[in-house]
Amino acid sequence: MKKLFVIIMAMVLMHGLRAQSYSEWSAQELAKANTAQGTSLTQQEQLVFFYCNLARIDGAKFMRTYAADYLTDNSPAVASLKRDLQQVKGRPMLYPEKDLCYTAALHATDMGSHGMTGHNSSDGTPCFTRIGKYYKCGTAAENCSYGYSDQALDIVMQLLIDRNTPSLGHRISILNADYNAMGTSIKPHKSYKYNCVQDFGAKIITPMPTSSSSNSYNNIQNNSNANRPTPPRNDGPSVPSSGDYNGSNEVVNAFNYLNAVRKNPARYSNEIGVDLSGVKPMHELKWNFTLAKVAQAKAEDMVERGYFAHVDPDGGGMNYKINAAGYTLASSFLQNYSDNNFESLAAGNKAGKDAIIQLINDGGASNDNAGHRRHLLAIEPFWANCYDIGIGMAQGGVYGYYWCVIIAKHDF
Repeated sequence: MKKLFVIIMAMVLMHGLRAQSYSEWSAQELAKANTAQGTSLTQQEQLVFFYCNLARIDGAKFMRTYAADYLTDNSPAVASLKRDLQQVKGRPMLYPEKDLCYTAALHATDMGSHGMTGHNSSDGTPCFTRIGKYYKCGTAAENCSYGYSDQALDIVMQLLIDRNTPSLGHRISILNADYNAMGTSIKPHKSYKYNCVQDFGAKIITPMPTSSSSNSYNNIQNNSNANRPTPPRNDGPSVPSSGDYNGSNEVVNAFNYLNAVRKNPARYSNEIGVDLSGVKPMHELKWNFTLAKVAQAKAEDMVERGYFAHVDPDGGGMNYKINAAGYTLASSFLQNYSDNNFESLAAGNKAGKDAIIQLINDGGASNDNAGHRRHLLAIEPFWANCYDIGIGMAQGGVYGYYWCVIIAKHDF
C-alpha cells in the first residue's frame, strides 16, 4: 500500500561525522552496505545508502557504533528508536534505483529552489503521481528531510529518530524489509539550507549504472567529505539501442544523422536546404542516458499537457530539469527556474532525420538568427564545448510527434 508520511521538520544542528570504521563491523558487512559506491551520486548521497543499509544489517550494532553519538538523550523518540533497532537484523539491502533517484532529485531541487516543504510538487502534483510517472511499481514511499547539514549520517539519524512524527513513518520506511530499491538526493534549500529526499520502492526496475564493479568501503571512507565527484562525460554507449526511449529507431536515426552532419556540414547543404559551407566540422556527440531520459520526459510532458515550449506550464525550464536529474550544471545556469540553455524542440515529423533537418534548417534563417542550428552544429564557442546529447520523441498531441534534443556539458 502506498504511504504518504508526515514530513519531519526538526533541523539537525550537528556537523556531519566523517565515515569511519568500527571494529565490530567486518569488511564484508561494510562492503555489503555500500550499494551505491561507484554511481554518479554524490559521496554524501552514497553514504545515505551506506548508513541506512548498516542499520538494516544489524540495528543493535549500528546503534552501538555509528548512531551512538545521536542517542544520548532520554527523549521518547530516542528510547523508541533504541527498542526498534534492537529488533532489526538481516534485512534486505537498499540498492540505488535510477528512476527513483531521478524522482528524488526532481523533488529535492523543486522544494529547494522554491523554499517549500511537503511531498507534493510546487505545482501541486501529488507525490505518487510524480513518482509513478517514472517508477512503474505499485508500492512506494517517500521521506523528506530538512536541516542545516548535508552530511549523510546527520540526515539518516534525523529520519530514524523521527522526532515529532507520531507515525514514525520515516523510520519505518528506512527499516522496512519490503523495500529494496531507493533513490536519494541532497540539494540546497532556500529556507533550511539543505533538504534530502528518499524515494523507496519494492522492486528495482532500472538499476543505477556504476562506473566500477568495486564495492570497497575504503573508497567511500576516504572520500566521504569530498565534493561532488566529476561525473563521467558519457553515461552509456555512443549509440543508443533501438529499444531505448519509447522503443524508437527514429531516435537512433536522429542521433546518427546529426553526428553525420556535424562531421561534414557542407555536404548536407542541399539536403537540409540552407548553405552550410561556412559551418566548421565539429566533434562527434556522445549519447548520455541521463540527458536522454530528461529529453524523453519533456517530449512526453508536451504531449500529455498540450504545450510546445521551452518553459513548461509550471514555469520550469530545461536547466532545472537537467540538474535535478543528476547531470550537474554550473550555478550560473540555475539562477532562474525557467532558464534554458541546452534544449532544442521540434514537432510534426515522425522520422528522426526529418526532425533534425527541421531544426538545422530553422526556417531558412541565417546562421546568426538560427538558434537551433547554432545549438545543434555548435556554431559558436559556447556550443563547441558541449559533448553530450540526449534525444526524446513522443507521439500524440496536436502536432502528432514531439522532439526534444538536449546538448550539454557537465559542470559547464
